[in-house]
Order: sequence, then structure tokens, then C-alpha cells
Amino acid sequence: KDISKVLQEIKVNSIQGSGADFMVQYEVGFMASSAEKTISYPNIDKLGEAHVKFIMENYQLGRKSQGRTRRDVFFWCFDRTCHEITHIVQGLAEQKDKNAYSMSAEHDASIGAYSLLWAISKDPKLKAIFPPGFASEVLLKTVADDLQSSSKWDEKVEKEYTTWVDSFGCEAPSNKTCEDNVLASSFCGRLSSDYFTKDDKELAKIFSLLFKDRTGDVYAKKISPPKSIFRGIKRLV
Repeated sequence: KDISKVLQEIKVNSIQGSGADFMVQYEVGFMASSAEKTISYPNIDKLGEAHVKFIMENYQLGRKSQGRTRRDVFFWCFDRTCHEITHIVQGLAEQKDKNAYSMSAEHDASIGAYSLLWAISKDPKLKAIFPPGFASEVLLKTVADDLQSSSKWDEKVEKEYTTWVDSFGCEAPSNKTCEDNVLASSFCGRLSSDYFTKDDKELAKIFSLLFKDRTGDVYAKKISPPKSIFRGIKRLV
């Protein structure tokens, strides 16, 4: 199915803060709706100080400042948007994830996200958005954060991640891990880094695995991970 026209119809809007403290961790994330063809992003100018504080305490792993917070969230609008685009395609493909935390869908949206960003950045029509070196700067900062956050995992969490990856997202981490939005996010980032490729053919292979003959229940068809593309995060930093 040619979905290029549908993807061109995607709109973006900013997340509105609810005022509820327990929602802060979700309101600093990105969300996608395939039905509405929208991607929602955290605009910290429209959110509160609690949101900025949460980002600084949980996602900014180096030197912390308001300026760096704004830069980091700006960078997110590139790498995390590619993750959300894949979620929209999942909806268009009518894929269904029966896991309560949609961890198969999160796996699939993550595995090619950074590679997709790199491929998009090479489009000559987008050179005004991606000046020379910009995509590399975004990815270097993002991957460094992914490496630092995943270096804090204990042995149990590391094993959960390995099982999730080796099962192509079909064996979800524990409920405790899934319910920790920051930890679950670190799984997604690490996966995007581990499978990062600049090779168009390898990226095409990833998306073929994700979507070729794969509609309905995503657990119905067993997928073997493309281990030849898995090169690990450490070779990137």
C-alpha cells in the first residue's frame, strides 16, 4: 500500500498540560494518532515548570540548564517524531498489539527510528531543515544519552531488554519496567541506537520485516530479528 500521500497529511500539535501531577511524565512525551493523522509533541513554553523539572531530572543526563532543556526537546522533535511516524503506519496497517503496554508496537516503532531520521536528513529537498552536520549532532547527543541511561540498568533489566529484542518485541519486559515511563523510554532509545544504520537497503529490510504481510495480530507471525544489522550502541559514541 502506498502511504506516502497519507504521511504528507500528518499534522502536529502541542500537548496541553492537564494540571495533574501524575500526568507530567506522559505529557513530556510524544504521541501519535493514526486515525487523526496527528503527532503531538511537548512544547515546554505551553507546559509548566513541573514538566521542565521532570525533563531535567529524568532525561538530561549531563549538565542541566534551562537552555539545554530547550535544546534537548528541540532535538527530540527530530528523532522521536520518526518513532511516531512508524506508529501512524502501524495504525494504517491495522496492526494490533494485545500487550497491555503495547511493547511490541514500541519495539517496532523504535528499531528503525534513528536510521529513518538519518535517511530523511539526506533528502535534498530538506536541506533547509537539515544543514550539514545537524542530523549527526542530533544523533550524537541522543545516542550518548541512550548509552548513559542504559548503563544504569541492573542485570535483571538488561536481561529483560535482551529478551525483548531477541523476540522482536513479542516478549514484553515486566509490568514494573513497562509502568516506569522513563525506563521504558530508555529501552526504545537503546534499541534505536543498537540497530542504527546508514545503509538504505538495511533500513528497507527493517521496514519490510515490520510491515510486509503483517496486519492484524502482530504476535501471529514470528519474526526473526535482523541480527546482521544489530551492531550495538557503543560503536556510535
